[in-house]
Amino acid sequence: MNVFSGGCALALMALLVVPQAGSETLDVIAKAAPKGAATGAITVPMIVQIDRYTPEHARTTMTDGLKFGGYPGFLKALRDAPPAGTIEVAGEKFVIRWAREVPTATGRTVSLITETPVFFVGIGRRGAPPTAGYEVAVVQLTFDKSGKGTGTMAAAARVKPGGDTGVRLDTYADAPLTLTATVRTAR
Repeated sequence: MNVFSGGCALALMALLVVPQAGSETLDVIAKAAPKGAATGAITVPMIVQIDRYTPEHARTTMTDGLKFGGYPGFLKALRDAPPAGTIEVAGEKFVIRWAREVPTATGRTVSLITETPVFFVGIGRRGAPPTAGYEVAVVQLTFDKSGKGTGTMAAAARVKPGGDTGVRLDTYADAPLTLTATVRTAR
């Protein structure tokens, strides 16, 4: 189990911006080297379809749910929010309920949260923790102006209040997955 409050948590609480209109498809490659794995890194292709970015009022409802109701309050607000898109992995689709884009000086940052976990990295190893309570997946991607990006994914996580940003991400895996991404379609 790994707790980190860096990029993904910071993206959740960054300054609010007006969501961009339109949809886009992202081709993403996830790489993981699970602790104790005999064969090294695992590479998994994913397709991220963002149909819309979550409006400010819905994000505020979710962050207020976390602030005042803890993880259960956040989960309820997240699952009550309308779908924003999907993440497809190995033919299975996971609904995105939080999709946020924040412009940066060199491109943009996209943060996504699914309503369910995508995968429990390391679940089969001896001494793996129980999966209960890891009910979402959190993705953060940073794109340059050409549409190429990198990022991280907590494929199974829970979001808690705390830390420097007010949000603490507790991941099931020992470390988040590393991601590379490209924008497939023009915006």
